[in-house]
Amino acid sequence: GSFNSIGIVAARSSNQAFMSLILQSIAEVADKKNYELILNNAVDEKKEIEKCLSMIDSKVVKGLLLLSSKVNDLLIEKLYEINFPFVVLGKVSNDYLAKKVYTVDTDNITDCKEALNYLINFNHKRIACIHGPLNYVGSKERLDGYIEAHKEASLPVDYSLIIDGGYDINHSYQATLELLKKDNPPTAIFATDDVKAVGAYKAIVELGLKIPDDISIIGHNNYDISQMTNPPLTTIDVPIPQLGKVGTEVLFDLIEGKTPPIRTILETKFIIRESCKPLT
Repeated sequence: GSFNSIGIVAARSSNQAFMSLILQSIAEVADKKNYELILNNAVDEKKEIEKCLSMIDSKVVKGLLLLSSKVNDLLIEKLYEINFPFVVLGKVSNDYLAKKVYTVDTDNITDCKEALNYLINFNHKRIACIHGPLNYVGSKERLDGYIEAHKEASLPVDYSLIIDGGYDINHSYQATLELLKKDNPPTAIFATDDVKAVGAYKAIVELGLKIPDDISIIGHNNYDISQMTNPPLTTIDVPIPQLGKVGTEVLFDLIEGKTPPIRTILETKFIIRESCKPLT
């Protein structure tokens, strides 16, 4: 018999922990509707768009779910133009399209400000930020939250403490080594995801420093690994399975001709564990 499919634009997603959680929850919703998932893993933007358009032209997919959004996202512009059902997990950077495109997301800026304020209230003034690639809206928003928290607390932003941690754990490990070897190293680190924080832990331990006695650290996402680190990591809990579930439900609403809300913002939680300490 024939089957229906939705396409998942996946190469944009940052790491395996996120991917396995999100795909599982998307698959559960799709299964109930007797839909298959088709992954578009093209890394290159041009190839990604070509692949999506050929999936649409050949009627292979009934809708598309984008696992993240880029700054000036050409795929989003294209899909909106041809009026094909799609949902984005993340914000749309183009103000005009932001009012038109269906999105499911968390409030990255507010979350990161809360984490930063926690460190600022602990008297930390030199807080480093290890972030992801800034051509992604989510990474950029997390850095924006870091910068806004400084401005609201009238703390100067030291741009030499802001480092791109890339996508893999080794990048953030190297970034942390670099930060800690400065003449005036940070007393705290905010990593925009837990995997980056784990890379930072490795560098800190190798340099013979102790968390949180010598340096405080906060992550983001609350992956399972954040409870296993020594000490357990203070982080922001993002309901990743729920992002996948709600995003897929909104997509099915669109496929079935219903009108879901244009923007859905899911709640996050700030999880305080043992990786931060007041600066004395």
